[in-house]
Amino acid sequence: MLTKTLITSLLLEGTLVAAFPNIAERLAAQKLVERIAPIAPFPEYPGSPAHALYDSFDASSQLVSTSGDNAYQAPGPGDIRGPCAGLNAAANHGYLPRDGIATSEAINTGLWDAYGLDKTATLFLQTATMFFDGDPLSGRWSIGYHSDLTQSVPIVGDILGNETGICAYGHLKTEGDASITRGDWLAPEMNSNCASYPVFAQELLDLAKNRTGGNITPQVLAEHSSNRKAYSVATNPNYFSPVYAGVAFTFGAHMFAYELLANHSAEYPRGFLTPEVFESFFGYTRDSNDNLVFTYGTERIPDNWYKRAADDAWTLEDILLSTAQQCLSYPSNCEVGGNTGEVNSFSGVDLGDITGGLVNSVTDLSDPARMGCFISQAIQADVPSFLDNVFNGAVLQEVLGMIDTTLIPALQGLGECPNLPAGKSVMQYGSTYPGVKAMMSGTRNPY
Repeated sequence: MLTKTLITSLLLEGTLVAAFPNIAERLAAQKLVERIAPIAPFPEYPGSPAHALYDSFDASSQLVSTSGDNAYQAPGPGDIRGPCAGLNAAANHGYLPRDGIATSEAINTGLWDAYGLDKTATLFLQTATMFFDGDPLSGRWSIGYHSDLTQSVPIVGDILGNETGICAYGHLKTEGDASITRGDWLAPEMNSNCASYPVFAQELLDLAKNRTGGNITPQVLAEHSSNRKAYSVATNPNYFSPVYAGVAFTFGAHMFAYELLANHSAEYPRGFLTPEVFESFFGYTRDSNDNLVFTYGTERIPDNWYKRAADDAWTLEDILLSTAQQCLSYPSNCEVGGNTGEVNSFSGVDLGDITGGLVNSVTDLSDPARMGCFISQAIQADVPSFLDNVFNGAVLQEVLGMIDTTLIPALQGLGECPNLPAGKSVMQYGSTYPGVKAMMSGTRNPY
């Protein structure tokens, strides 16, 4: 039964909205803020609790070379750069191939040498990205837009051509909406998911100044991630968040911005990320008015920069733990679904339906073990439908056969998932959302 107070409140709200139409927008915005407000503090040091206790520093082993073979070089004609600042900077310094075409060996070695990203993480990320955005036969994928250099066979498949790379048509495969500084590919404006937008970077820096006095921390990045989703819901009628690219990878990238890009020292063995280091890694300079200026492809590792210690590496387990910690602090970030053609129209999908009962609510995703199985299930469901859009005939059958021989073993690091029910792909559970229906249309390389 409605209480008198609630009835009065509802009547007052309706009267105000009718009399002053723009109040409806304000009320909607206020409700959105309330919906995404954190319900538990995000950890100061996410991932394994051991990271919070780490207190060692070795300058000789942690200093990352930015000279000789690893001297900075801006990309030349035909060299590819994309949405990931860490990958771009690694390519600009020769830790990854400078042409922007990733291989398994380059990813596993280069991201360890440059950032201290553990091989449990690089094996998983390389393999999943290769199946989503590249060529499982060649093992190659583009760190940006489509490139013929990834192909192991002549052009096959539909109008998309071959492998997408991780931006533009890579939308909702690996890279998702509401990124740290990139745009939503199907938003009405600021819609390059390859380029970086100063307004989003400045929002992060302003938030850091308000929260810490300037330095960017995991807690700041977690809050920024929540703010970015709120912005997308409020401005992009086509916003959509799938399981892997949305819930897991978008937040994982926010954590990478600290866990892989923070500087380290004897005074700060757990790392510290200043605005200056962030701007260098993200390809920003300042104009004469001290405004941020982004120049595509110019991400660089700062001189005198020290990576994570080898015995404090960021692992796949840390990725799972920090993503689950996000779901506890910001449950709305872990909702699967999207806007339905209008801004502020977010509608979530039934998690129990798309997972066969593996996960029934966002609360379940605060369990890292269940989170790991949730991600594994989604990748296994998504990969066949994405491969079908790129390959055909005998080649399609060959790459589909590699799911059991190559993809599934790489997913074992996500945890033991006995009797894992078959999940639904984003093309199934997202079929009624405009952000999924239109995901394969538009300019191929918008930046």
